[in-house]
Amino acid sequence: MAGVRMTGLISGMDTESMVKELVSASSKKVDGIKQDKQKLQWKKEAWQSLNTKIYNFYKGPLASFKTNSTYKTKKAKSSDETKVSVSAGSASPSGSHSVSVKQLASSAYLTGANIKLGSNVYTTYAEAGNTTSFDDMTDSDGNSLGLSGTTINIATDGGETMDIKLGGADGVKDLDALNAKLAGDEKFKSLKASFVDGKLTFTNSTEKTNEDGIKEGTVYTVKSTALGIDGNVDFKKDPDNADAVKLSGTVSARYEKQFAQSDISRTTRLTDIGIAEGTSFFVNDKEFVVGKETTLIDMADGLSKLGVSANFDQSQGRFYINATGTGSGHDFTFTSTDASALEKLGLGAGAKKVDAQDAIIEYNGVEYRGDSNTFNLNGLTITANSVTGKYDKATGIFTDDSPINITVSNDTDGIYDSIKSFVKEYNSLIDEMNKLYNEDKTDYEPLTDEERSSLSSDQIEKWEEKAKQGLLRRDSTISNLLSNMRSMLTKSVTATMDDGTEKSFTLASLGIVTGDYSEKGKLHILGDPDDPAYASEENKLKKAIQETPEVFSQVFAGTKDKPGIGYEMYSSLTKAMGRSESSHSLTFYDDITMDNEIDDYDDKIDKWADKLQKLEDKYYDQFAAMESAMAALQSQQSYISSLMGGM
Repeated sequence: MAGVRMTGLISGMDTESMVKELVSASSKKVDGIKQDKQKLQWKKEAWQSLNTKIYNFYKGPLASFKTNSTYKTKKAKSSDETKVSVSAGSASPSGSHSVSVKQLASSAYLTGANIKLGSNVYTTYAEAGNTTSFDDMTDSDGNSLGLSGTTINIATDGGETMDIKLGGADGVKDLDALNAKLAGDEKFKSLKASFVDGKLTFTNSTEKTNEDGIKEGTVYTVKSTALGIDGNVDFKKDPDNADAVKLSGTVSARYEKQFAQSDISRTTRLTDIGIAEGTSFFVNDKEFVVGKETTLIDMADGLSKLGVSANFDQSQGRFYINATGTGSGHDFTFTSTDASALEKLGLGAGAKKVDAQDAIIEYNGVEYRGDSNTFNLNGLTITANSVTGKYDKATGIFTDDSPINITVSNDTDGIYDSIKSFVKEYNSLIDEMNKLYNEDKTDYEPLTDEERSSLSSDQIEKWEEKAKQGLLRRDSTISNLLSNMRSMLTKSVTATMDDGTEKSFTLASLGIVTGDYSEKGKLHILGDPDDPAYASEENKLKKAIQETPEVFSQVFAGTKDKPGIGYEMYSSLTKAMGRSESSHSLTFYDDITMDNEIDDYDDKIDKWADKLQKLEDKYYDQFAAMESAMAALQSQQSYISSLMGGM
């Protein structure tokens, strides 16, 4: 990289313009190489886009066109879809089939009785709150905490103290009164108490930041043996520890609370309605054990992990338990180590159990059972939606049956649409290939850096659009691909008819023809209503599918030993995009060769840029020498002039 040059100071010449003119020939050489590289990059981009289109055609429409099952699709129709629905696979036999539905598959359900009905009154020990009297506080078993007359001792790091007596005639009655006492003292008003999960907790809000950015505040020391609290409440907040400004006790404070049977809710503890801790419930052989704090919703969640789906509906006051699948194989039993516990939860004698059952159908006179209402039989997918008669489970007798008739036939429209889709996608692809192959080149060259600097972005875009035209004109790879595909679509294939005779077929003999020469190989289906030029012709393709469906899998698909038209085209494209020394796999053009050529252009550009820099340096050095000589001459002239003036 050249340094800053100060030129023309003595001579007054526009040295930079002169140097630029002197090296212009070499600069044009560099620009020419860059333009050639740009055209090659554009050509590669054009091929990448076309390669994607050819590959998508190969793995999509062509893959379907060369597959036997495409031409063996069947359709099935039920005489009553509300009772039996059906779909047909390619292996399903054509003709009429009979289906009767004796019984539908169902899940097992257990619906509990309403446990909110009744006049029972229960006792629980709820977590203490702001208005709970300290005198009335108990532990979770109802034992008094004995807080009346005890003291909470509080001290600041500055030496101030406060003793707060709890309960009794002269103490604070509840938490609201305790906080009022703290708020009434200037030294302690930033300390606040609350019950968190039943435990007395103090928080400190004295933190402030002074002018120096240092955090300041008061540290409180709080002690209450009766509530299990003893420690400091810091003022410094910690983003990584939300509890830094909190201090909690260890004793869980509760109070006695009575509630009616009608008040039972999802959060009611089982122990509060008389179910002992340690009681076990079983779903089949899987166990759920009641804990001291287990609530009704906890139990529902626990049962749902044992192979069933369980819920306690608070508004209905009932448990609902159901199997997660249909059929007798998904049935369940629900038991407990304590029969009275089942009654208290409405899951005993008052519960209603609906057993699971399998689906039972008759297909062409043969009975089938399953845990699902869907059966896969003889290539058909049969779904039972409703029974067709009266079935007595006890005796197995089935009466008043109205069998459903299923008709299976070749899917003529489906096969026709598949072939039509192939023709449409093939035409679209060769239109694109022919356009690129025959597109005329223009005189537009890639813009040089100097030219781009003088144009707007819109002008650059329009220029480059013109410059990219014709980059794949007469491309030999496109020519070979087009030629191979066209030749395969004109071949004749021999098929074996149902009567054992053999007959040769071409696309044209099946009603798929090419247009005039100007279309360059596009296909048309005679009689197709979406092709205006040929819509009035007889639709030979649809007629052939209806009358001789056996020929299509042979003519269009075939096998490795006896390939059809689609099979051969597919194999040809597979071979064309195989890996070689000049291209990667899944690539129809010489991408490796192009990449190497682009690298060669980069090397040439680097070499010429180096030559250009050296040439510029040479001319600048020469002009600098001239400037130095002129400066010396000017100095001598000034000296002589001064001498002459002195004489």
